[in-house]
Amino acid sequence: MSLISTTLAEDPAEEMFSWFRTMLDTEPVHRDEQGWNVFGYSDIARILADTKTFSSETARLFNPPQPDLDFFDMGNLVTTDLPRHRKLRSLINTAFTPRAVAGLSDRIDRITNTLLDQVKGQDTFDLVDSLAYALPITVILEMLGLPVEDEPQFRVWGDALGAIDAATVPPDLLANEVGPAVRELNEYLLEQAERRRREPTDDVLSVLANAEVDGKPLEGGEIVGITGLTMFAGHATTMAAICNAVLLFDRHPEALAEVRADRSLLPGAIEEIMRLRPPFPRLARITTVDTEIGGQAVPAGELVTPWIAAANRDASRFADPDRFDIRRDTRGHLVFGQGVHFCLGAPLARLEAKIALNVLFDRYSALSVDHTTELEFENPRQLICPRHLPVRVTA
Repeated sequence: MSLISTTLAEDPAEEMFSWFRTMLDTEPVHRDEQGWNVFGYSDIARILADTKTFSSETARLFNPPQPDLDFFDMGNLVTTDLPRHRKLRSLINTAFTPRAVAGLSDRIDRITNTLLDQVKGQDTFDLVDSLAYALPITVILEMLGLPVEDEPQFRVWGDALGAIDAATVPPDLLANEVGPAVRELNEYLLEQAERRRREPTDDVLSVLANAEVDGKPLEGGEIVGITGLTMFAGHATTMAAICNAVLLFDRHPEALAEVRADRSLLPGAIEEIMRLRPPFPRLARITTVDTEIGGQAVPAGELVTPWIAAANRDASRFADPDRFDIRRDTRGHLVFGQGVHFCLGAPLARLEAKIALNVLFDRYSALSVDHTTELEFENPRQLICPRHLPVRVTA
């Protein structure tokens, strides 16, 4: 992913949010050189619901085709349409049900405290490296059955996957940087899957390696895609939720004081944090037939980009949408998508964020962003989250 170094006052996401406000007010459906950008809540909700008209299989837009990405996309649930999507998703659904996820509470709490023990006595540390990234990547790797000690390499591969954009990534970047990284990831996960076929264990990867769909074993690309997507989406959502919570509470100390005083407000606050700063700001679809969006004719075969981060700030759906309100009714936000592609890991991300923030509040009487240090942000058009978030704490 491309990174942006800046001060907190120059958070690059804020410029994007300002653009959303302009487009929502003036041109909620906008055609540019890549395709159609859609900003309004009702239009985006319709796009996400109509999977026949708006296909998720956007890999066809890569020109020239990228074999390593095509292999990964065989099991990438984000870019797979029905009925294949439902069949593949059903293989790991049970690991991410609210009941199954609730059973991880004690383990998540122990990992959180163990990680914070490593910075005990320090009054400053990087929240991303110390907790926000480390916690969810540890949890998801344990669930999948992948070695936690290989985590540094996973972060490199995650950056490559995060840079993928069918419409805007230059072909030379795909061929020379993204493709080779994805190839390494594919080979690594294939090797891990082969081990599980020989010696199954009690983990999600073993389930996939030995699963069948329509009476046939999964192909290598299907195993790789499901596993890789689960790994990277599974940690990025929680990482962003934790970091964005600290950012927003730092900007709104009165809200932080309320949540500290009444922890029952925290789940609602987390939903509001994700509404305002969703980890992934956009999705991608391709039209399968001639259609219309917001009164504009859109031909078949066109790229459509629903900006879910803009939909969550649409005043027709959320009153005073740019205001941070921890008591807001956030029902209907599109952070986790909608319909058949609703995020499988939503219960896990919510639980991890809640436990992590509660532990932080329990351990530290004061927690704030370190404003003396330059911050490094991810590109907000790909991931709305700091790359590093220095914080100051008081025990």
